[in-house]
Amino acid sequence: MRMMEQTAPAVDRFLELPYHIVLVRDEDDGEESWTARVEELPGCEAHDRSSEGAARAISKAMEQWVAAALENGAEVPEPRRTSTHSGRLLLRMPKDLHAELARKADREEVSLNSLITAMLAGAVSWQRDDATEEAAFVESPVDAPPNEVATRSRFLSVAILANLVVVVLAALAAIALLVVAWQNGW
Repeated sequence: MRMMEQTAPAVDRFLELPYHIVLVRDEDDGEESWTARVEELPGCEAHDRSSEGAARAISKAMEQWVAAALENGAEVPEPRRTSTHSGRLLLRMPKDLHAELARKADREEVSLNSLITAMLAGAVSWQRDDATEEAAFVESPVDAPPNEVATRSRFLSVAILANLVVVVLAALAAIALLVVAWQNGW
């Protein structure tokens, strides 16, 4: 009993830490149940018929797991840190693959970075939640396949060129009319 009293403050200290808890729905013989598991504490899990019940039960399971570990002199793992990803990735690849990707990006009139980002996003079915990330994403939306991006890019180029031609023709016509008006004394 004395050992339990001594471990109580230590147990409380561990329970206040931000452990990562995973809640999973299980289906056995058509009956739904839920499992809550602490990722950093091997074997620490709780089961219930509802997700709310499993989430409530995991606190007691954590308390028992930590207390047992401390009583047995075992090390209690600290929570893992949440990783921060910069969005930058240094990637080594075969030269031939690099060349082929660069050719494909040229054919589709997008940057190599945009092409690879779109292909990776498609491979994992990832879609951006916010539209204010880096400028690299603006030129090639990652939720569009590379062929669609290239089609949009070509259409935009043709539309801009057509507008430019119309403006130049209108300017030439205006100059011609001014010259004719000036010659006739207007």
